Amino acid sequence: MKTIQPHRLLKTVLLVACSAFIGSQAWATVVTWNLNPSGLNQPVGSSSQSYTVSGYTITAYGYDNNNGIGTLHQLFFKNDGSDEVGLGLVNTLHNELQVDGNGTPLHFIQLDLTSILAQGFTNGKISIGSVQPNEAFSLFGSNTLGVLGTKLNATPYDSSSDVTFVSVPNFGTFKFISVVAAAADVLPVAFQATITPIPEATSLIPAVFVAIAATAFEARRRRRAIA
Repeated sequence: MKTIQPHRLLKTVLLVACSAFIGSQAWATVVTWNLNPSGLNQPVGSSSQSYTVSGYTITAYGYDNNNGIGTLHQLFFKNDGSDEVGLGLVNTLHNELQVDGNGTPLHFIQLDLTSILAQGFTNGKISIGSVQPNEAFSLFGSNTLGVLGTKLNATPYDSSSDVTFVSVPNFGTFKFISVVAAAADVLPVAFQATITPIPEATSLIPAVFVAIAATAFEARRRRRAIA
């Protein structure tokens, strides 16, 4: 009867274990944080609001814009139906992010992504609502809380991006992503990103032990057969 050589058996089992390890890394999960998850229409009661989905947390902050430096502004859960359900500000026109007549943002809502970036999230996207014709928004990135930072998009996102997830340019470069109105007023709706869990090395231990045991058993059997 043809038998499998011990070293070939070990190689086969280890290949199977490695394939299982690699395959388990292939799946990814898209996590979406709705910025008004309960569909409320009322003040948040704070200038910050944390959102936790599947154990992953991001935090939103409301600011008045002072030449790129933020002054905290109370947030507002807005629900006017249709594309106007999201996170705005208290006591602004329509409770949304506004821009002045010179195109300078009067406010910004900043998302703290520090925690999820440290956990390996990629492919960040954001959805902005209440973007009617002649309205637009822009995105900024910063590594300092409360600072608007660097503009990320070359041209403003217009009404074609209304309530549509658009990719955050250079995602992962900045810990804080801010939304501003670039024309009229807009309303942040949701944020999403992708996580690909990395299995712990301990998940391979059972397969390795099986390989060692099988190889030892085969070697012992062959020695007895020869004897």
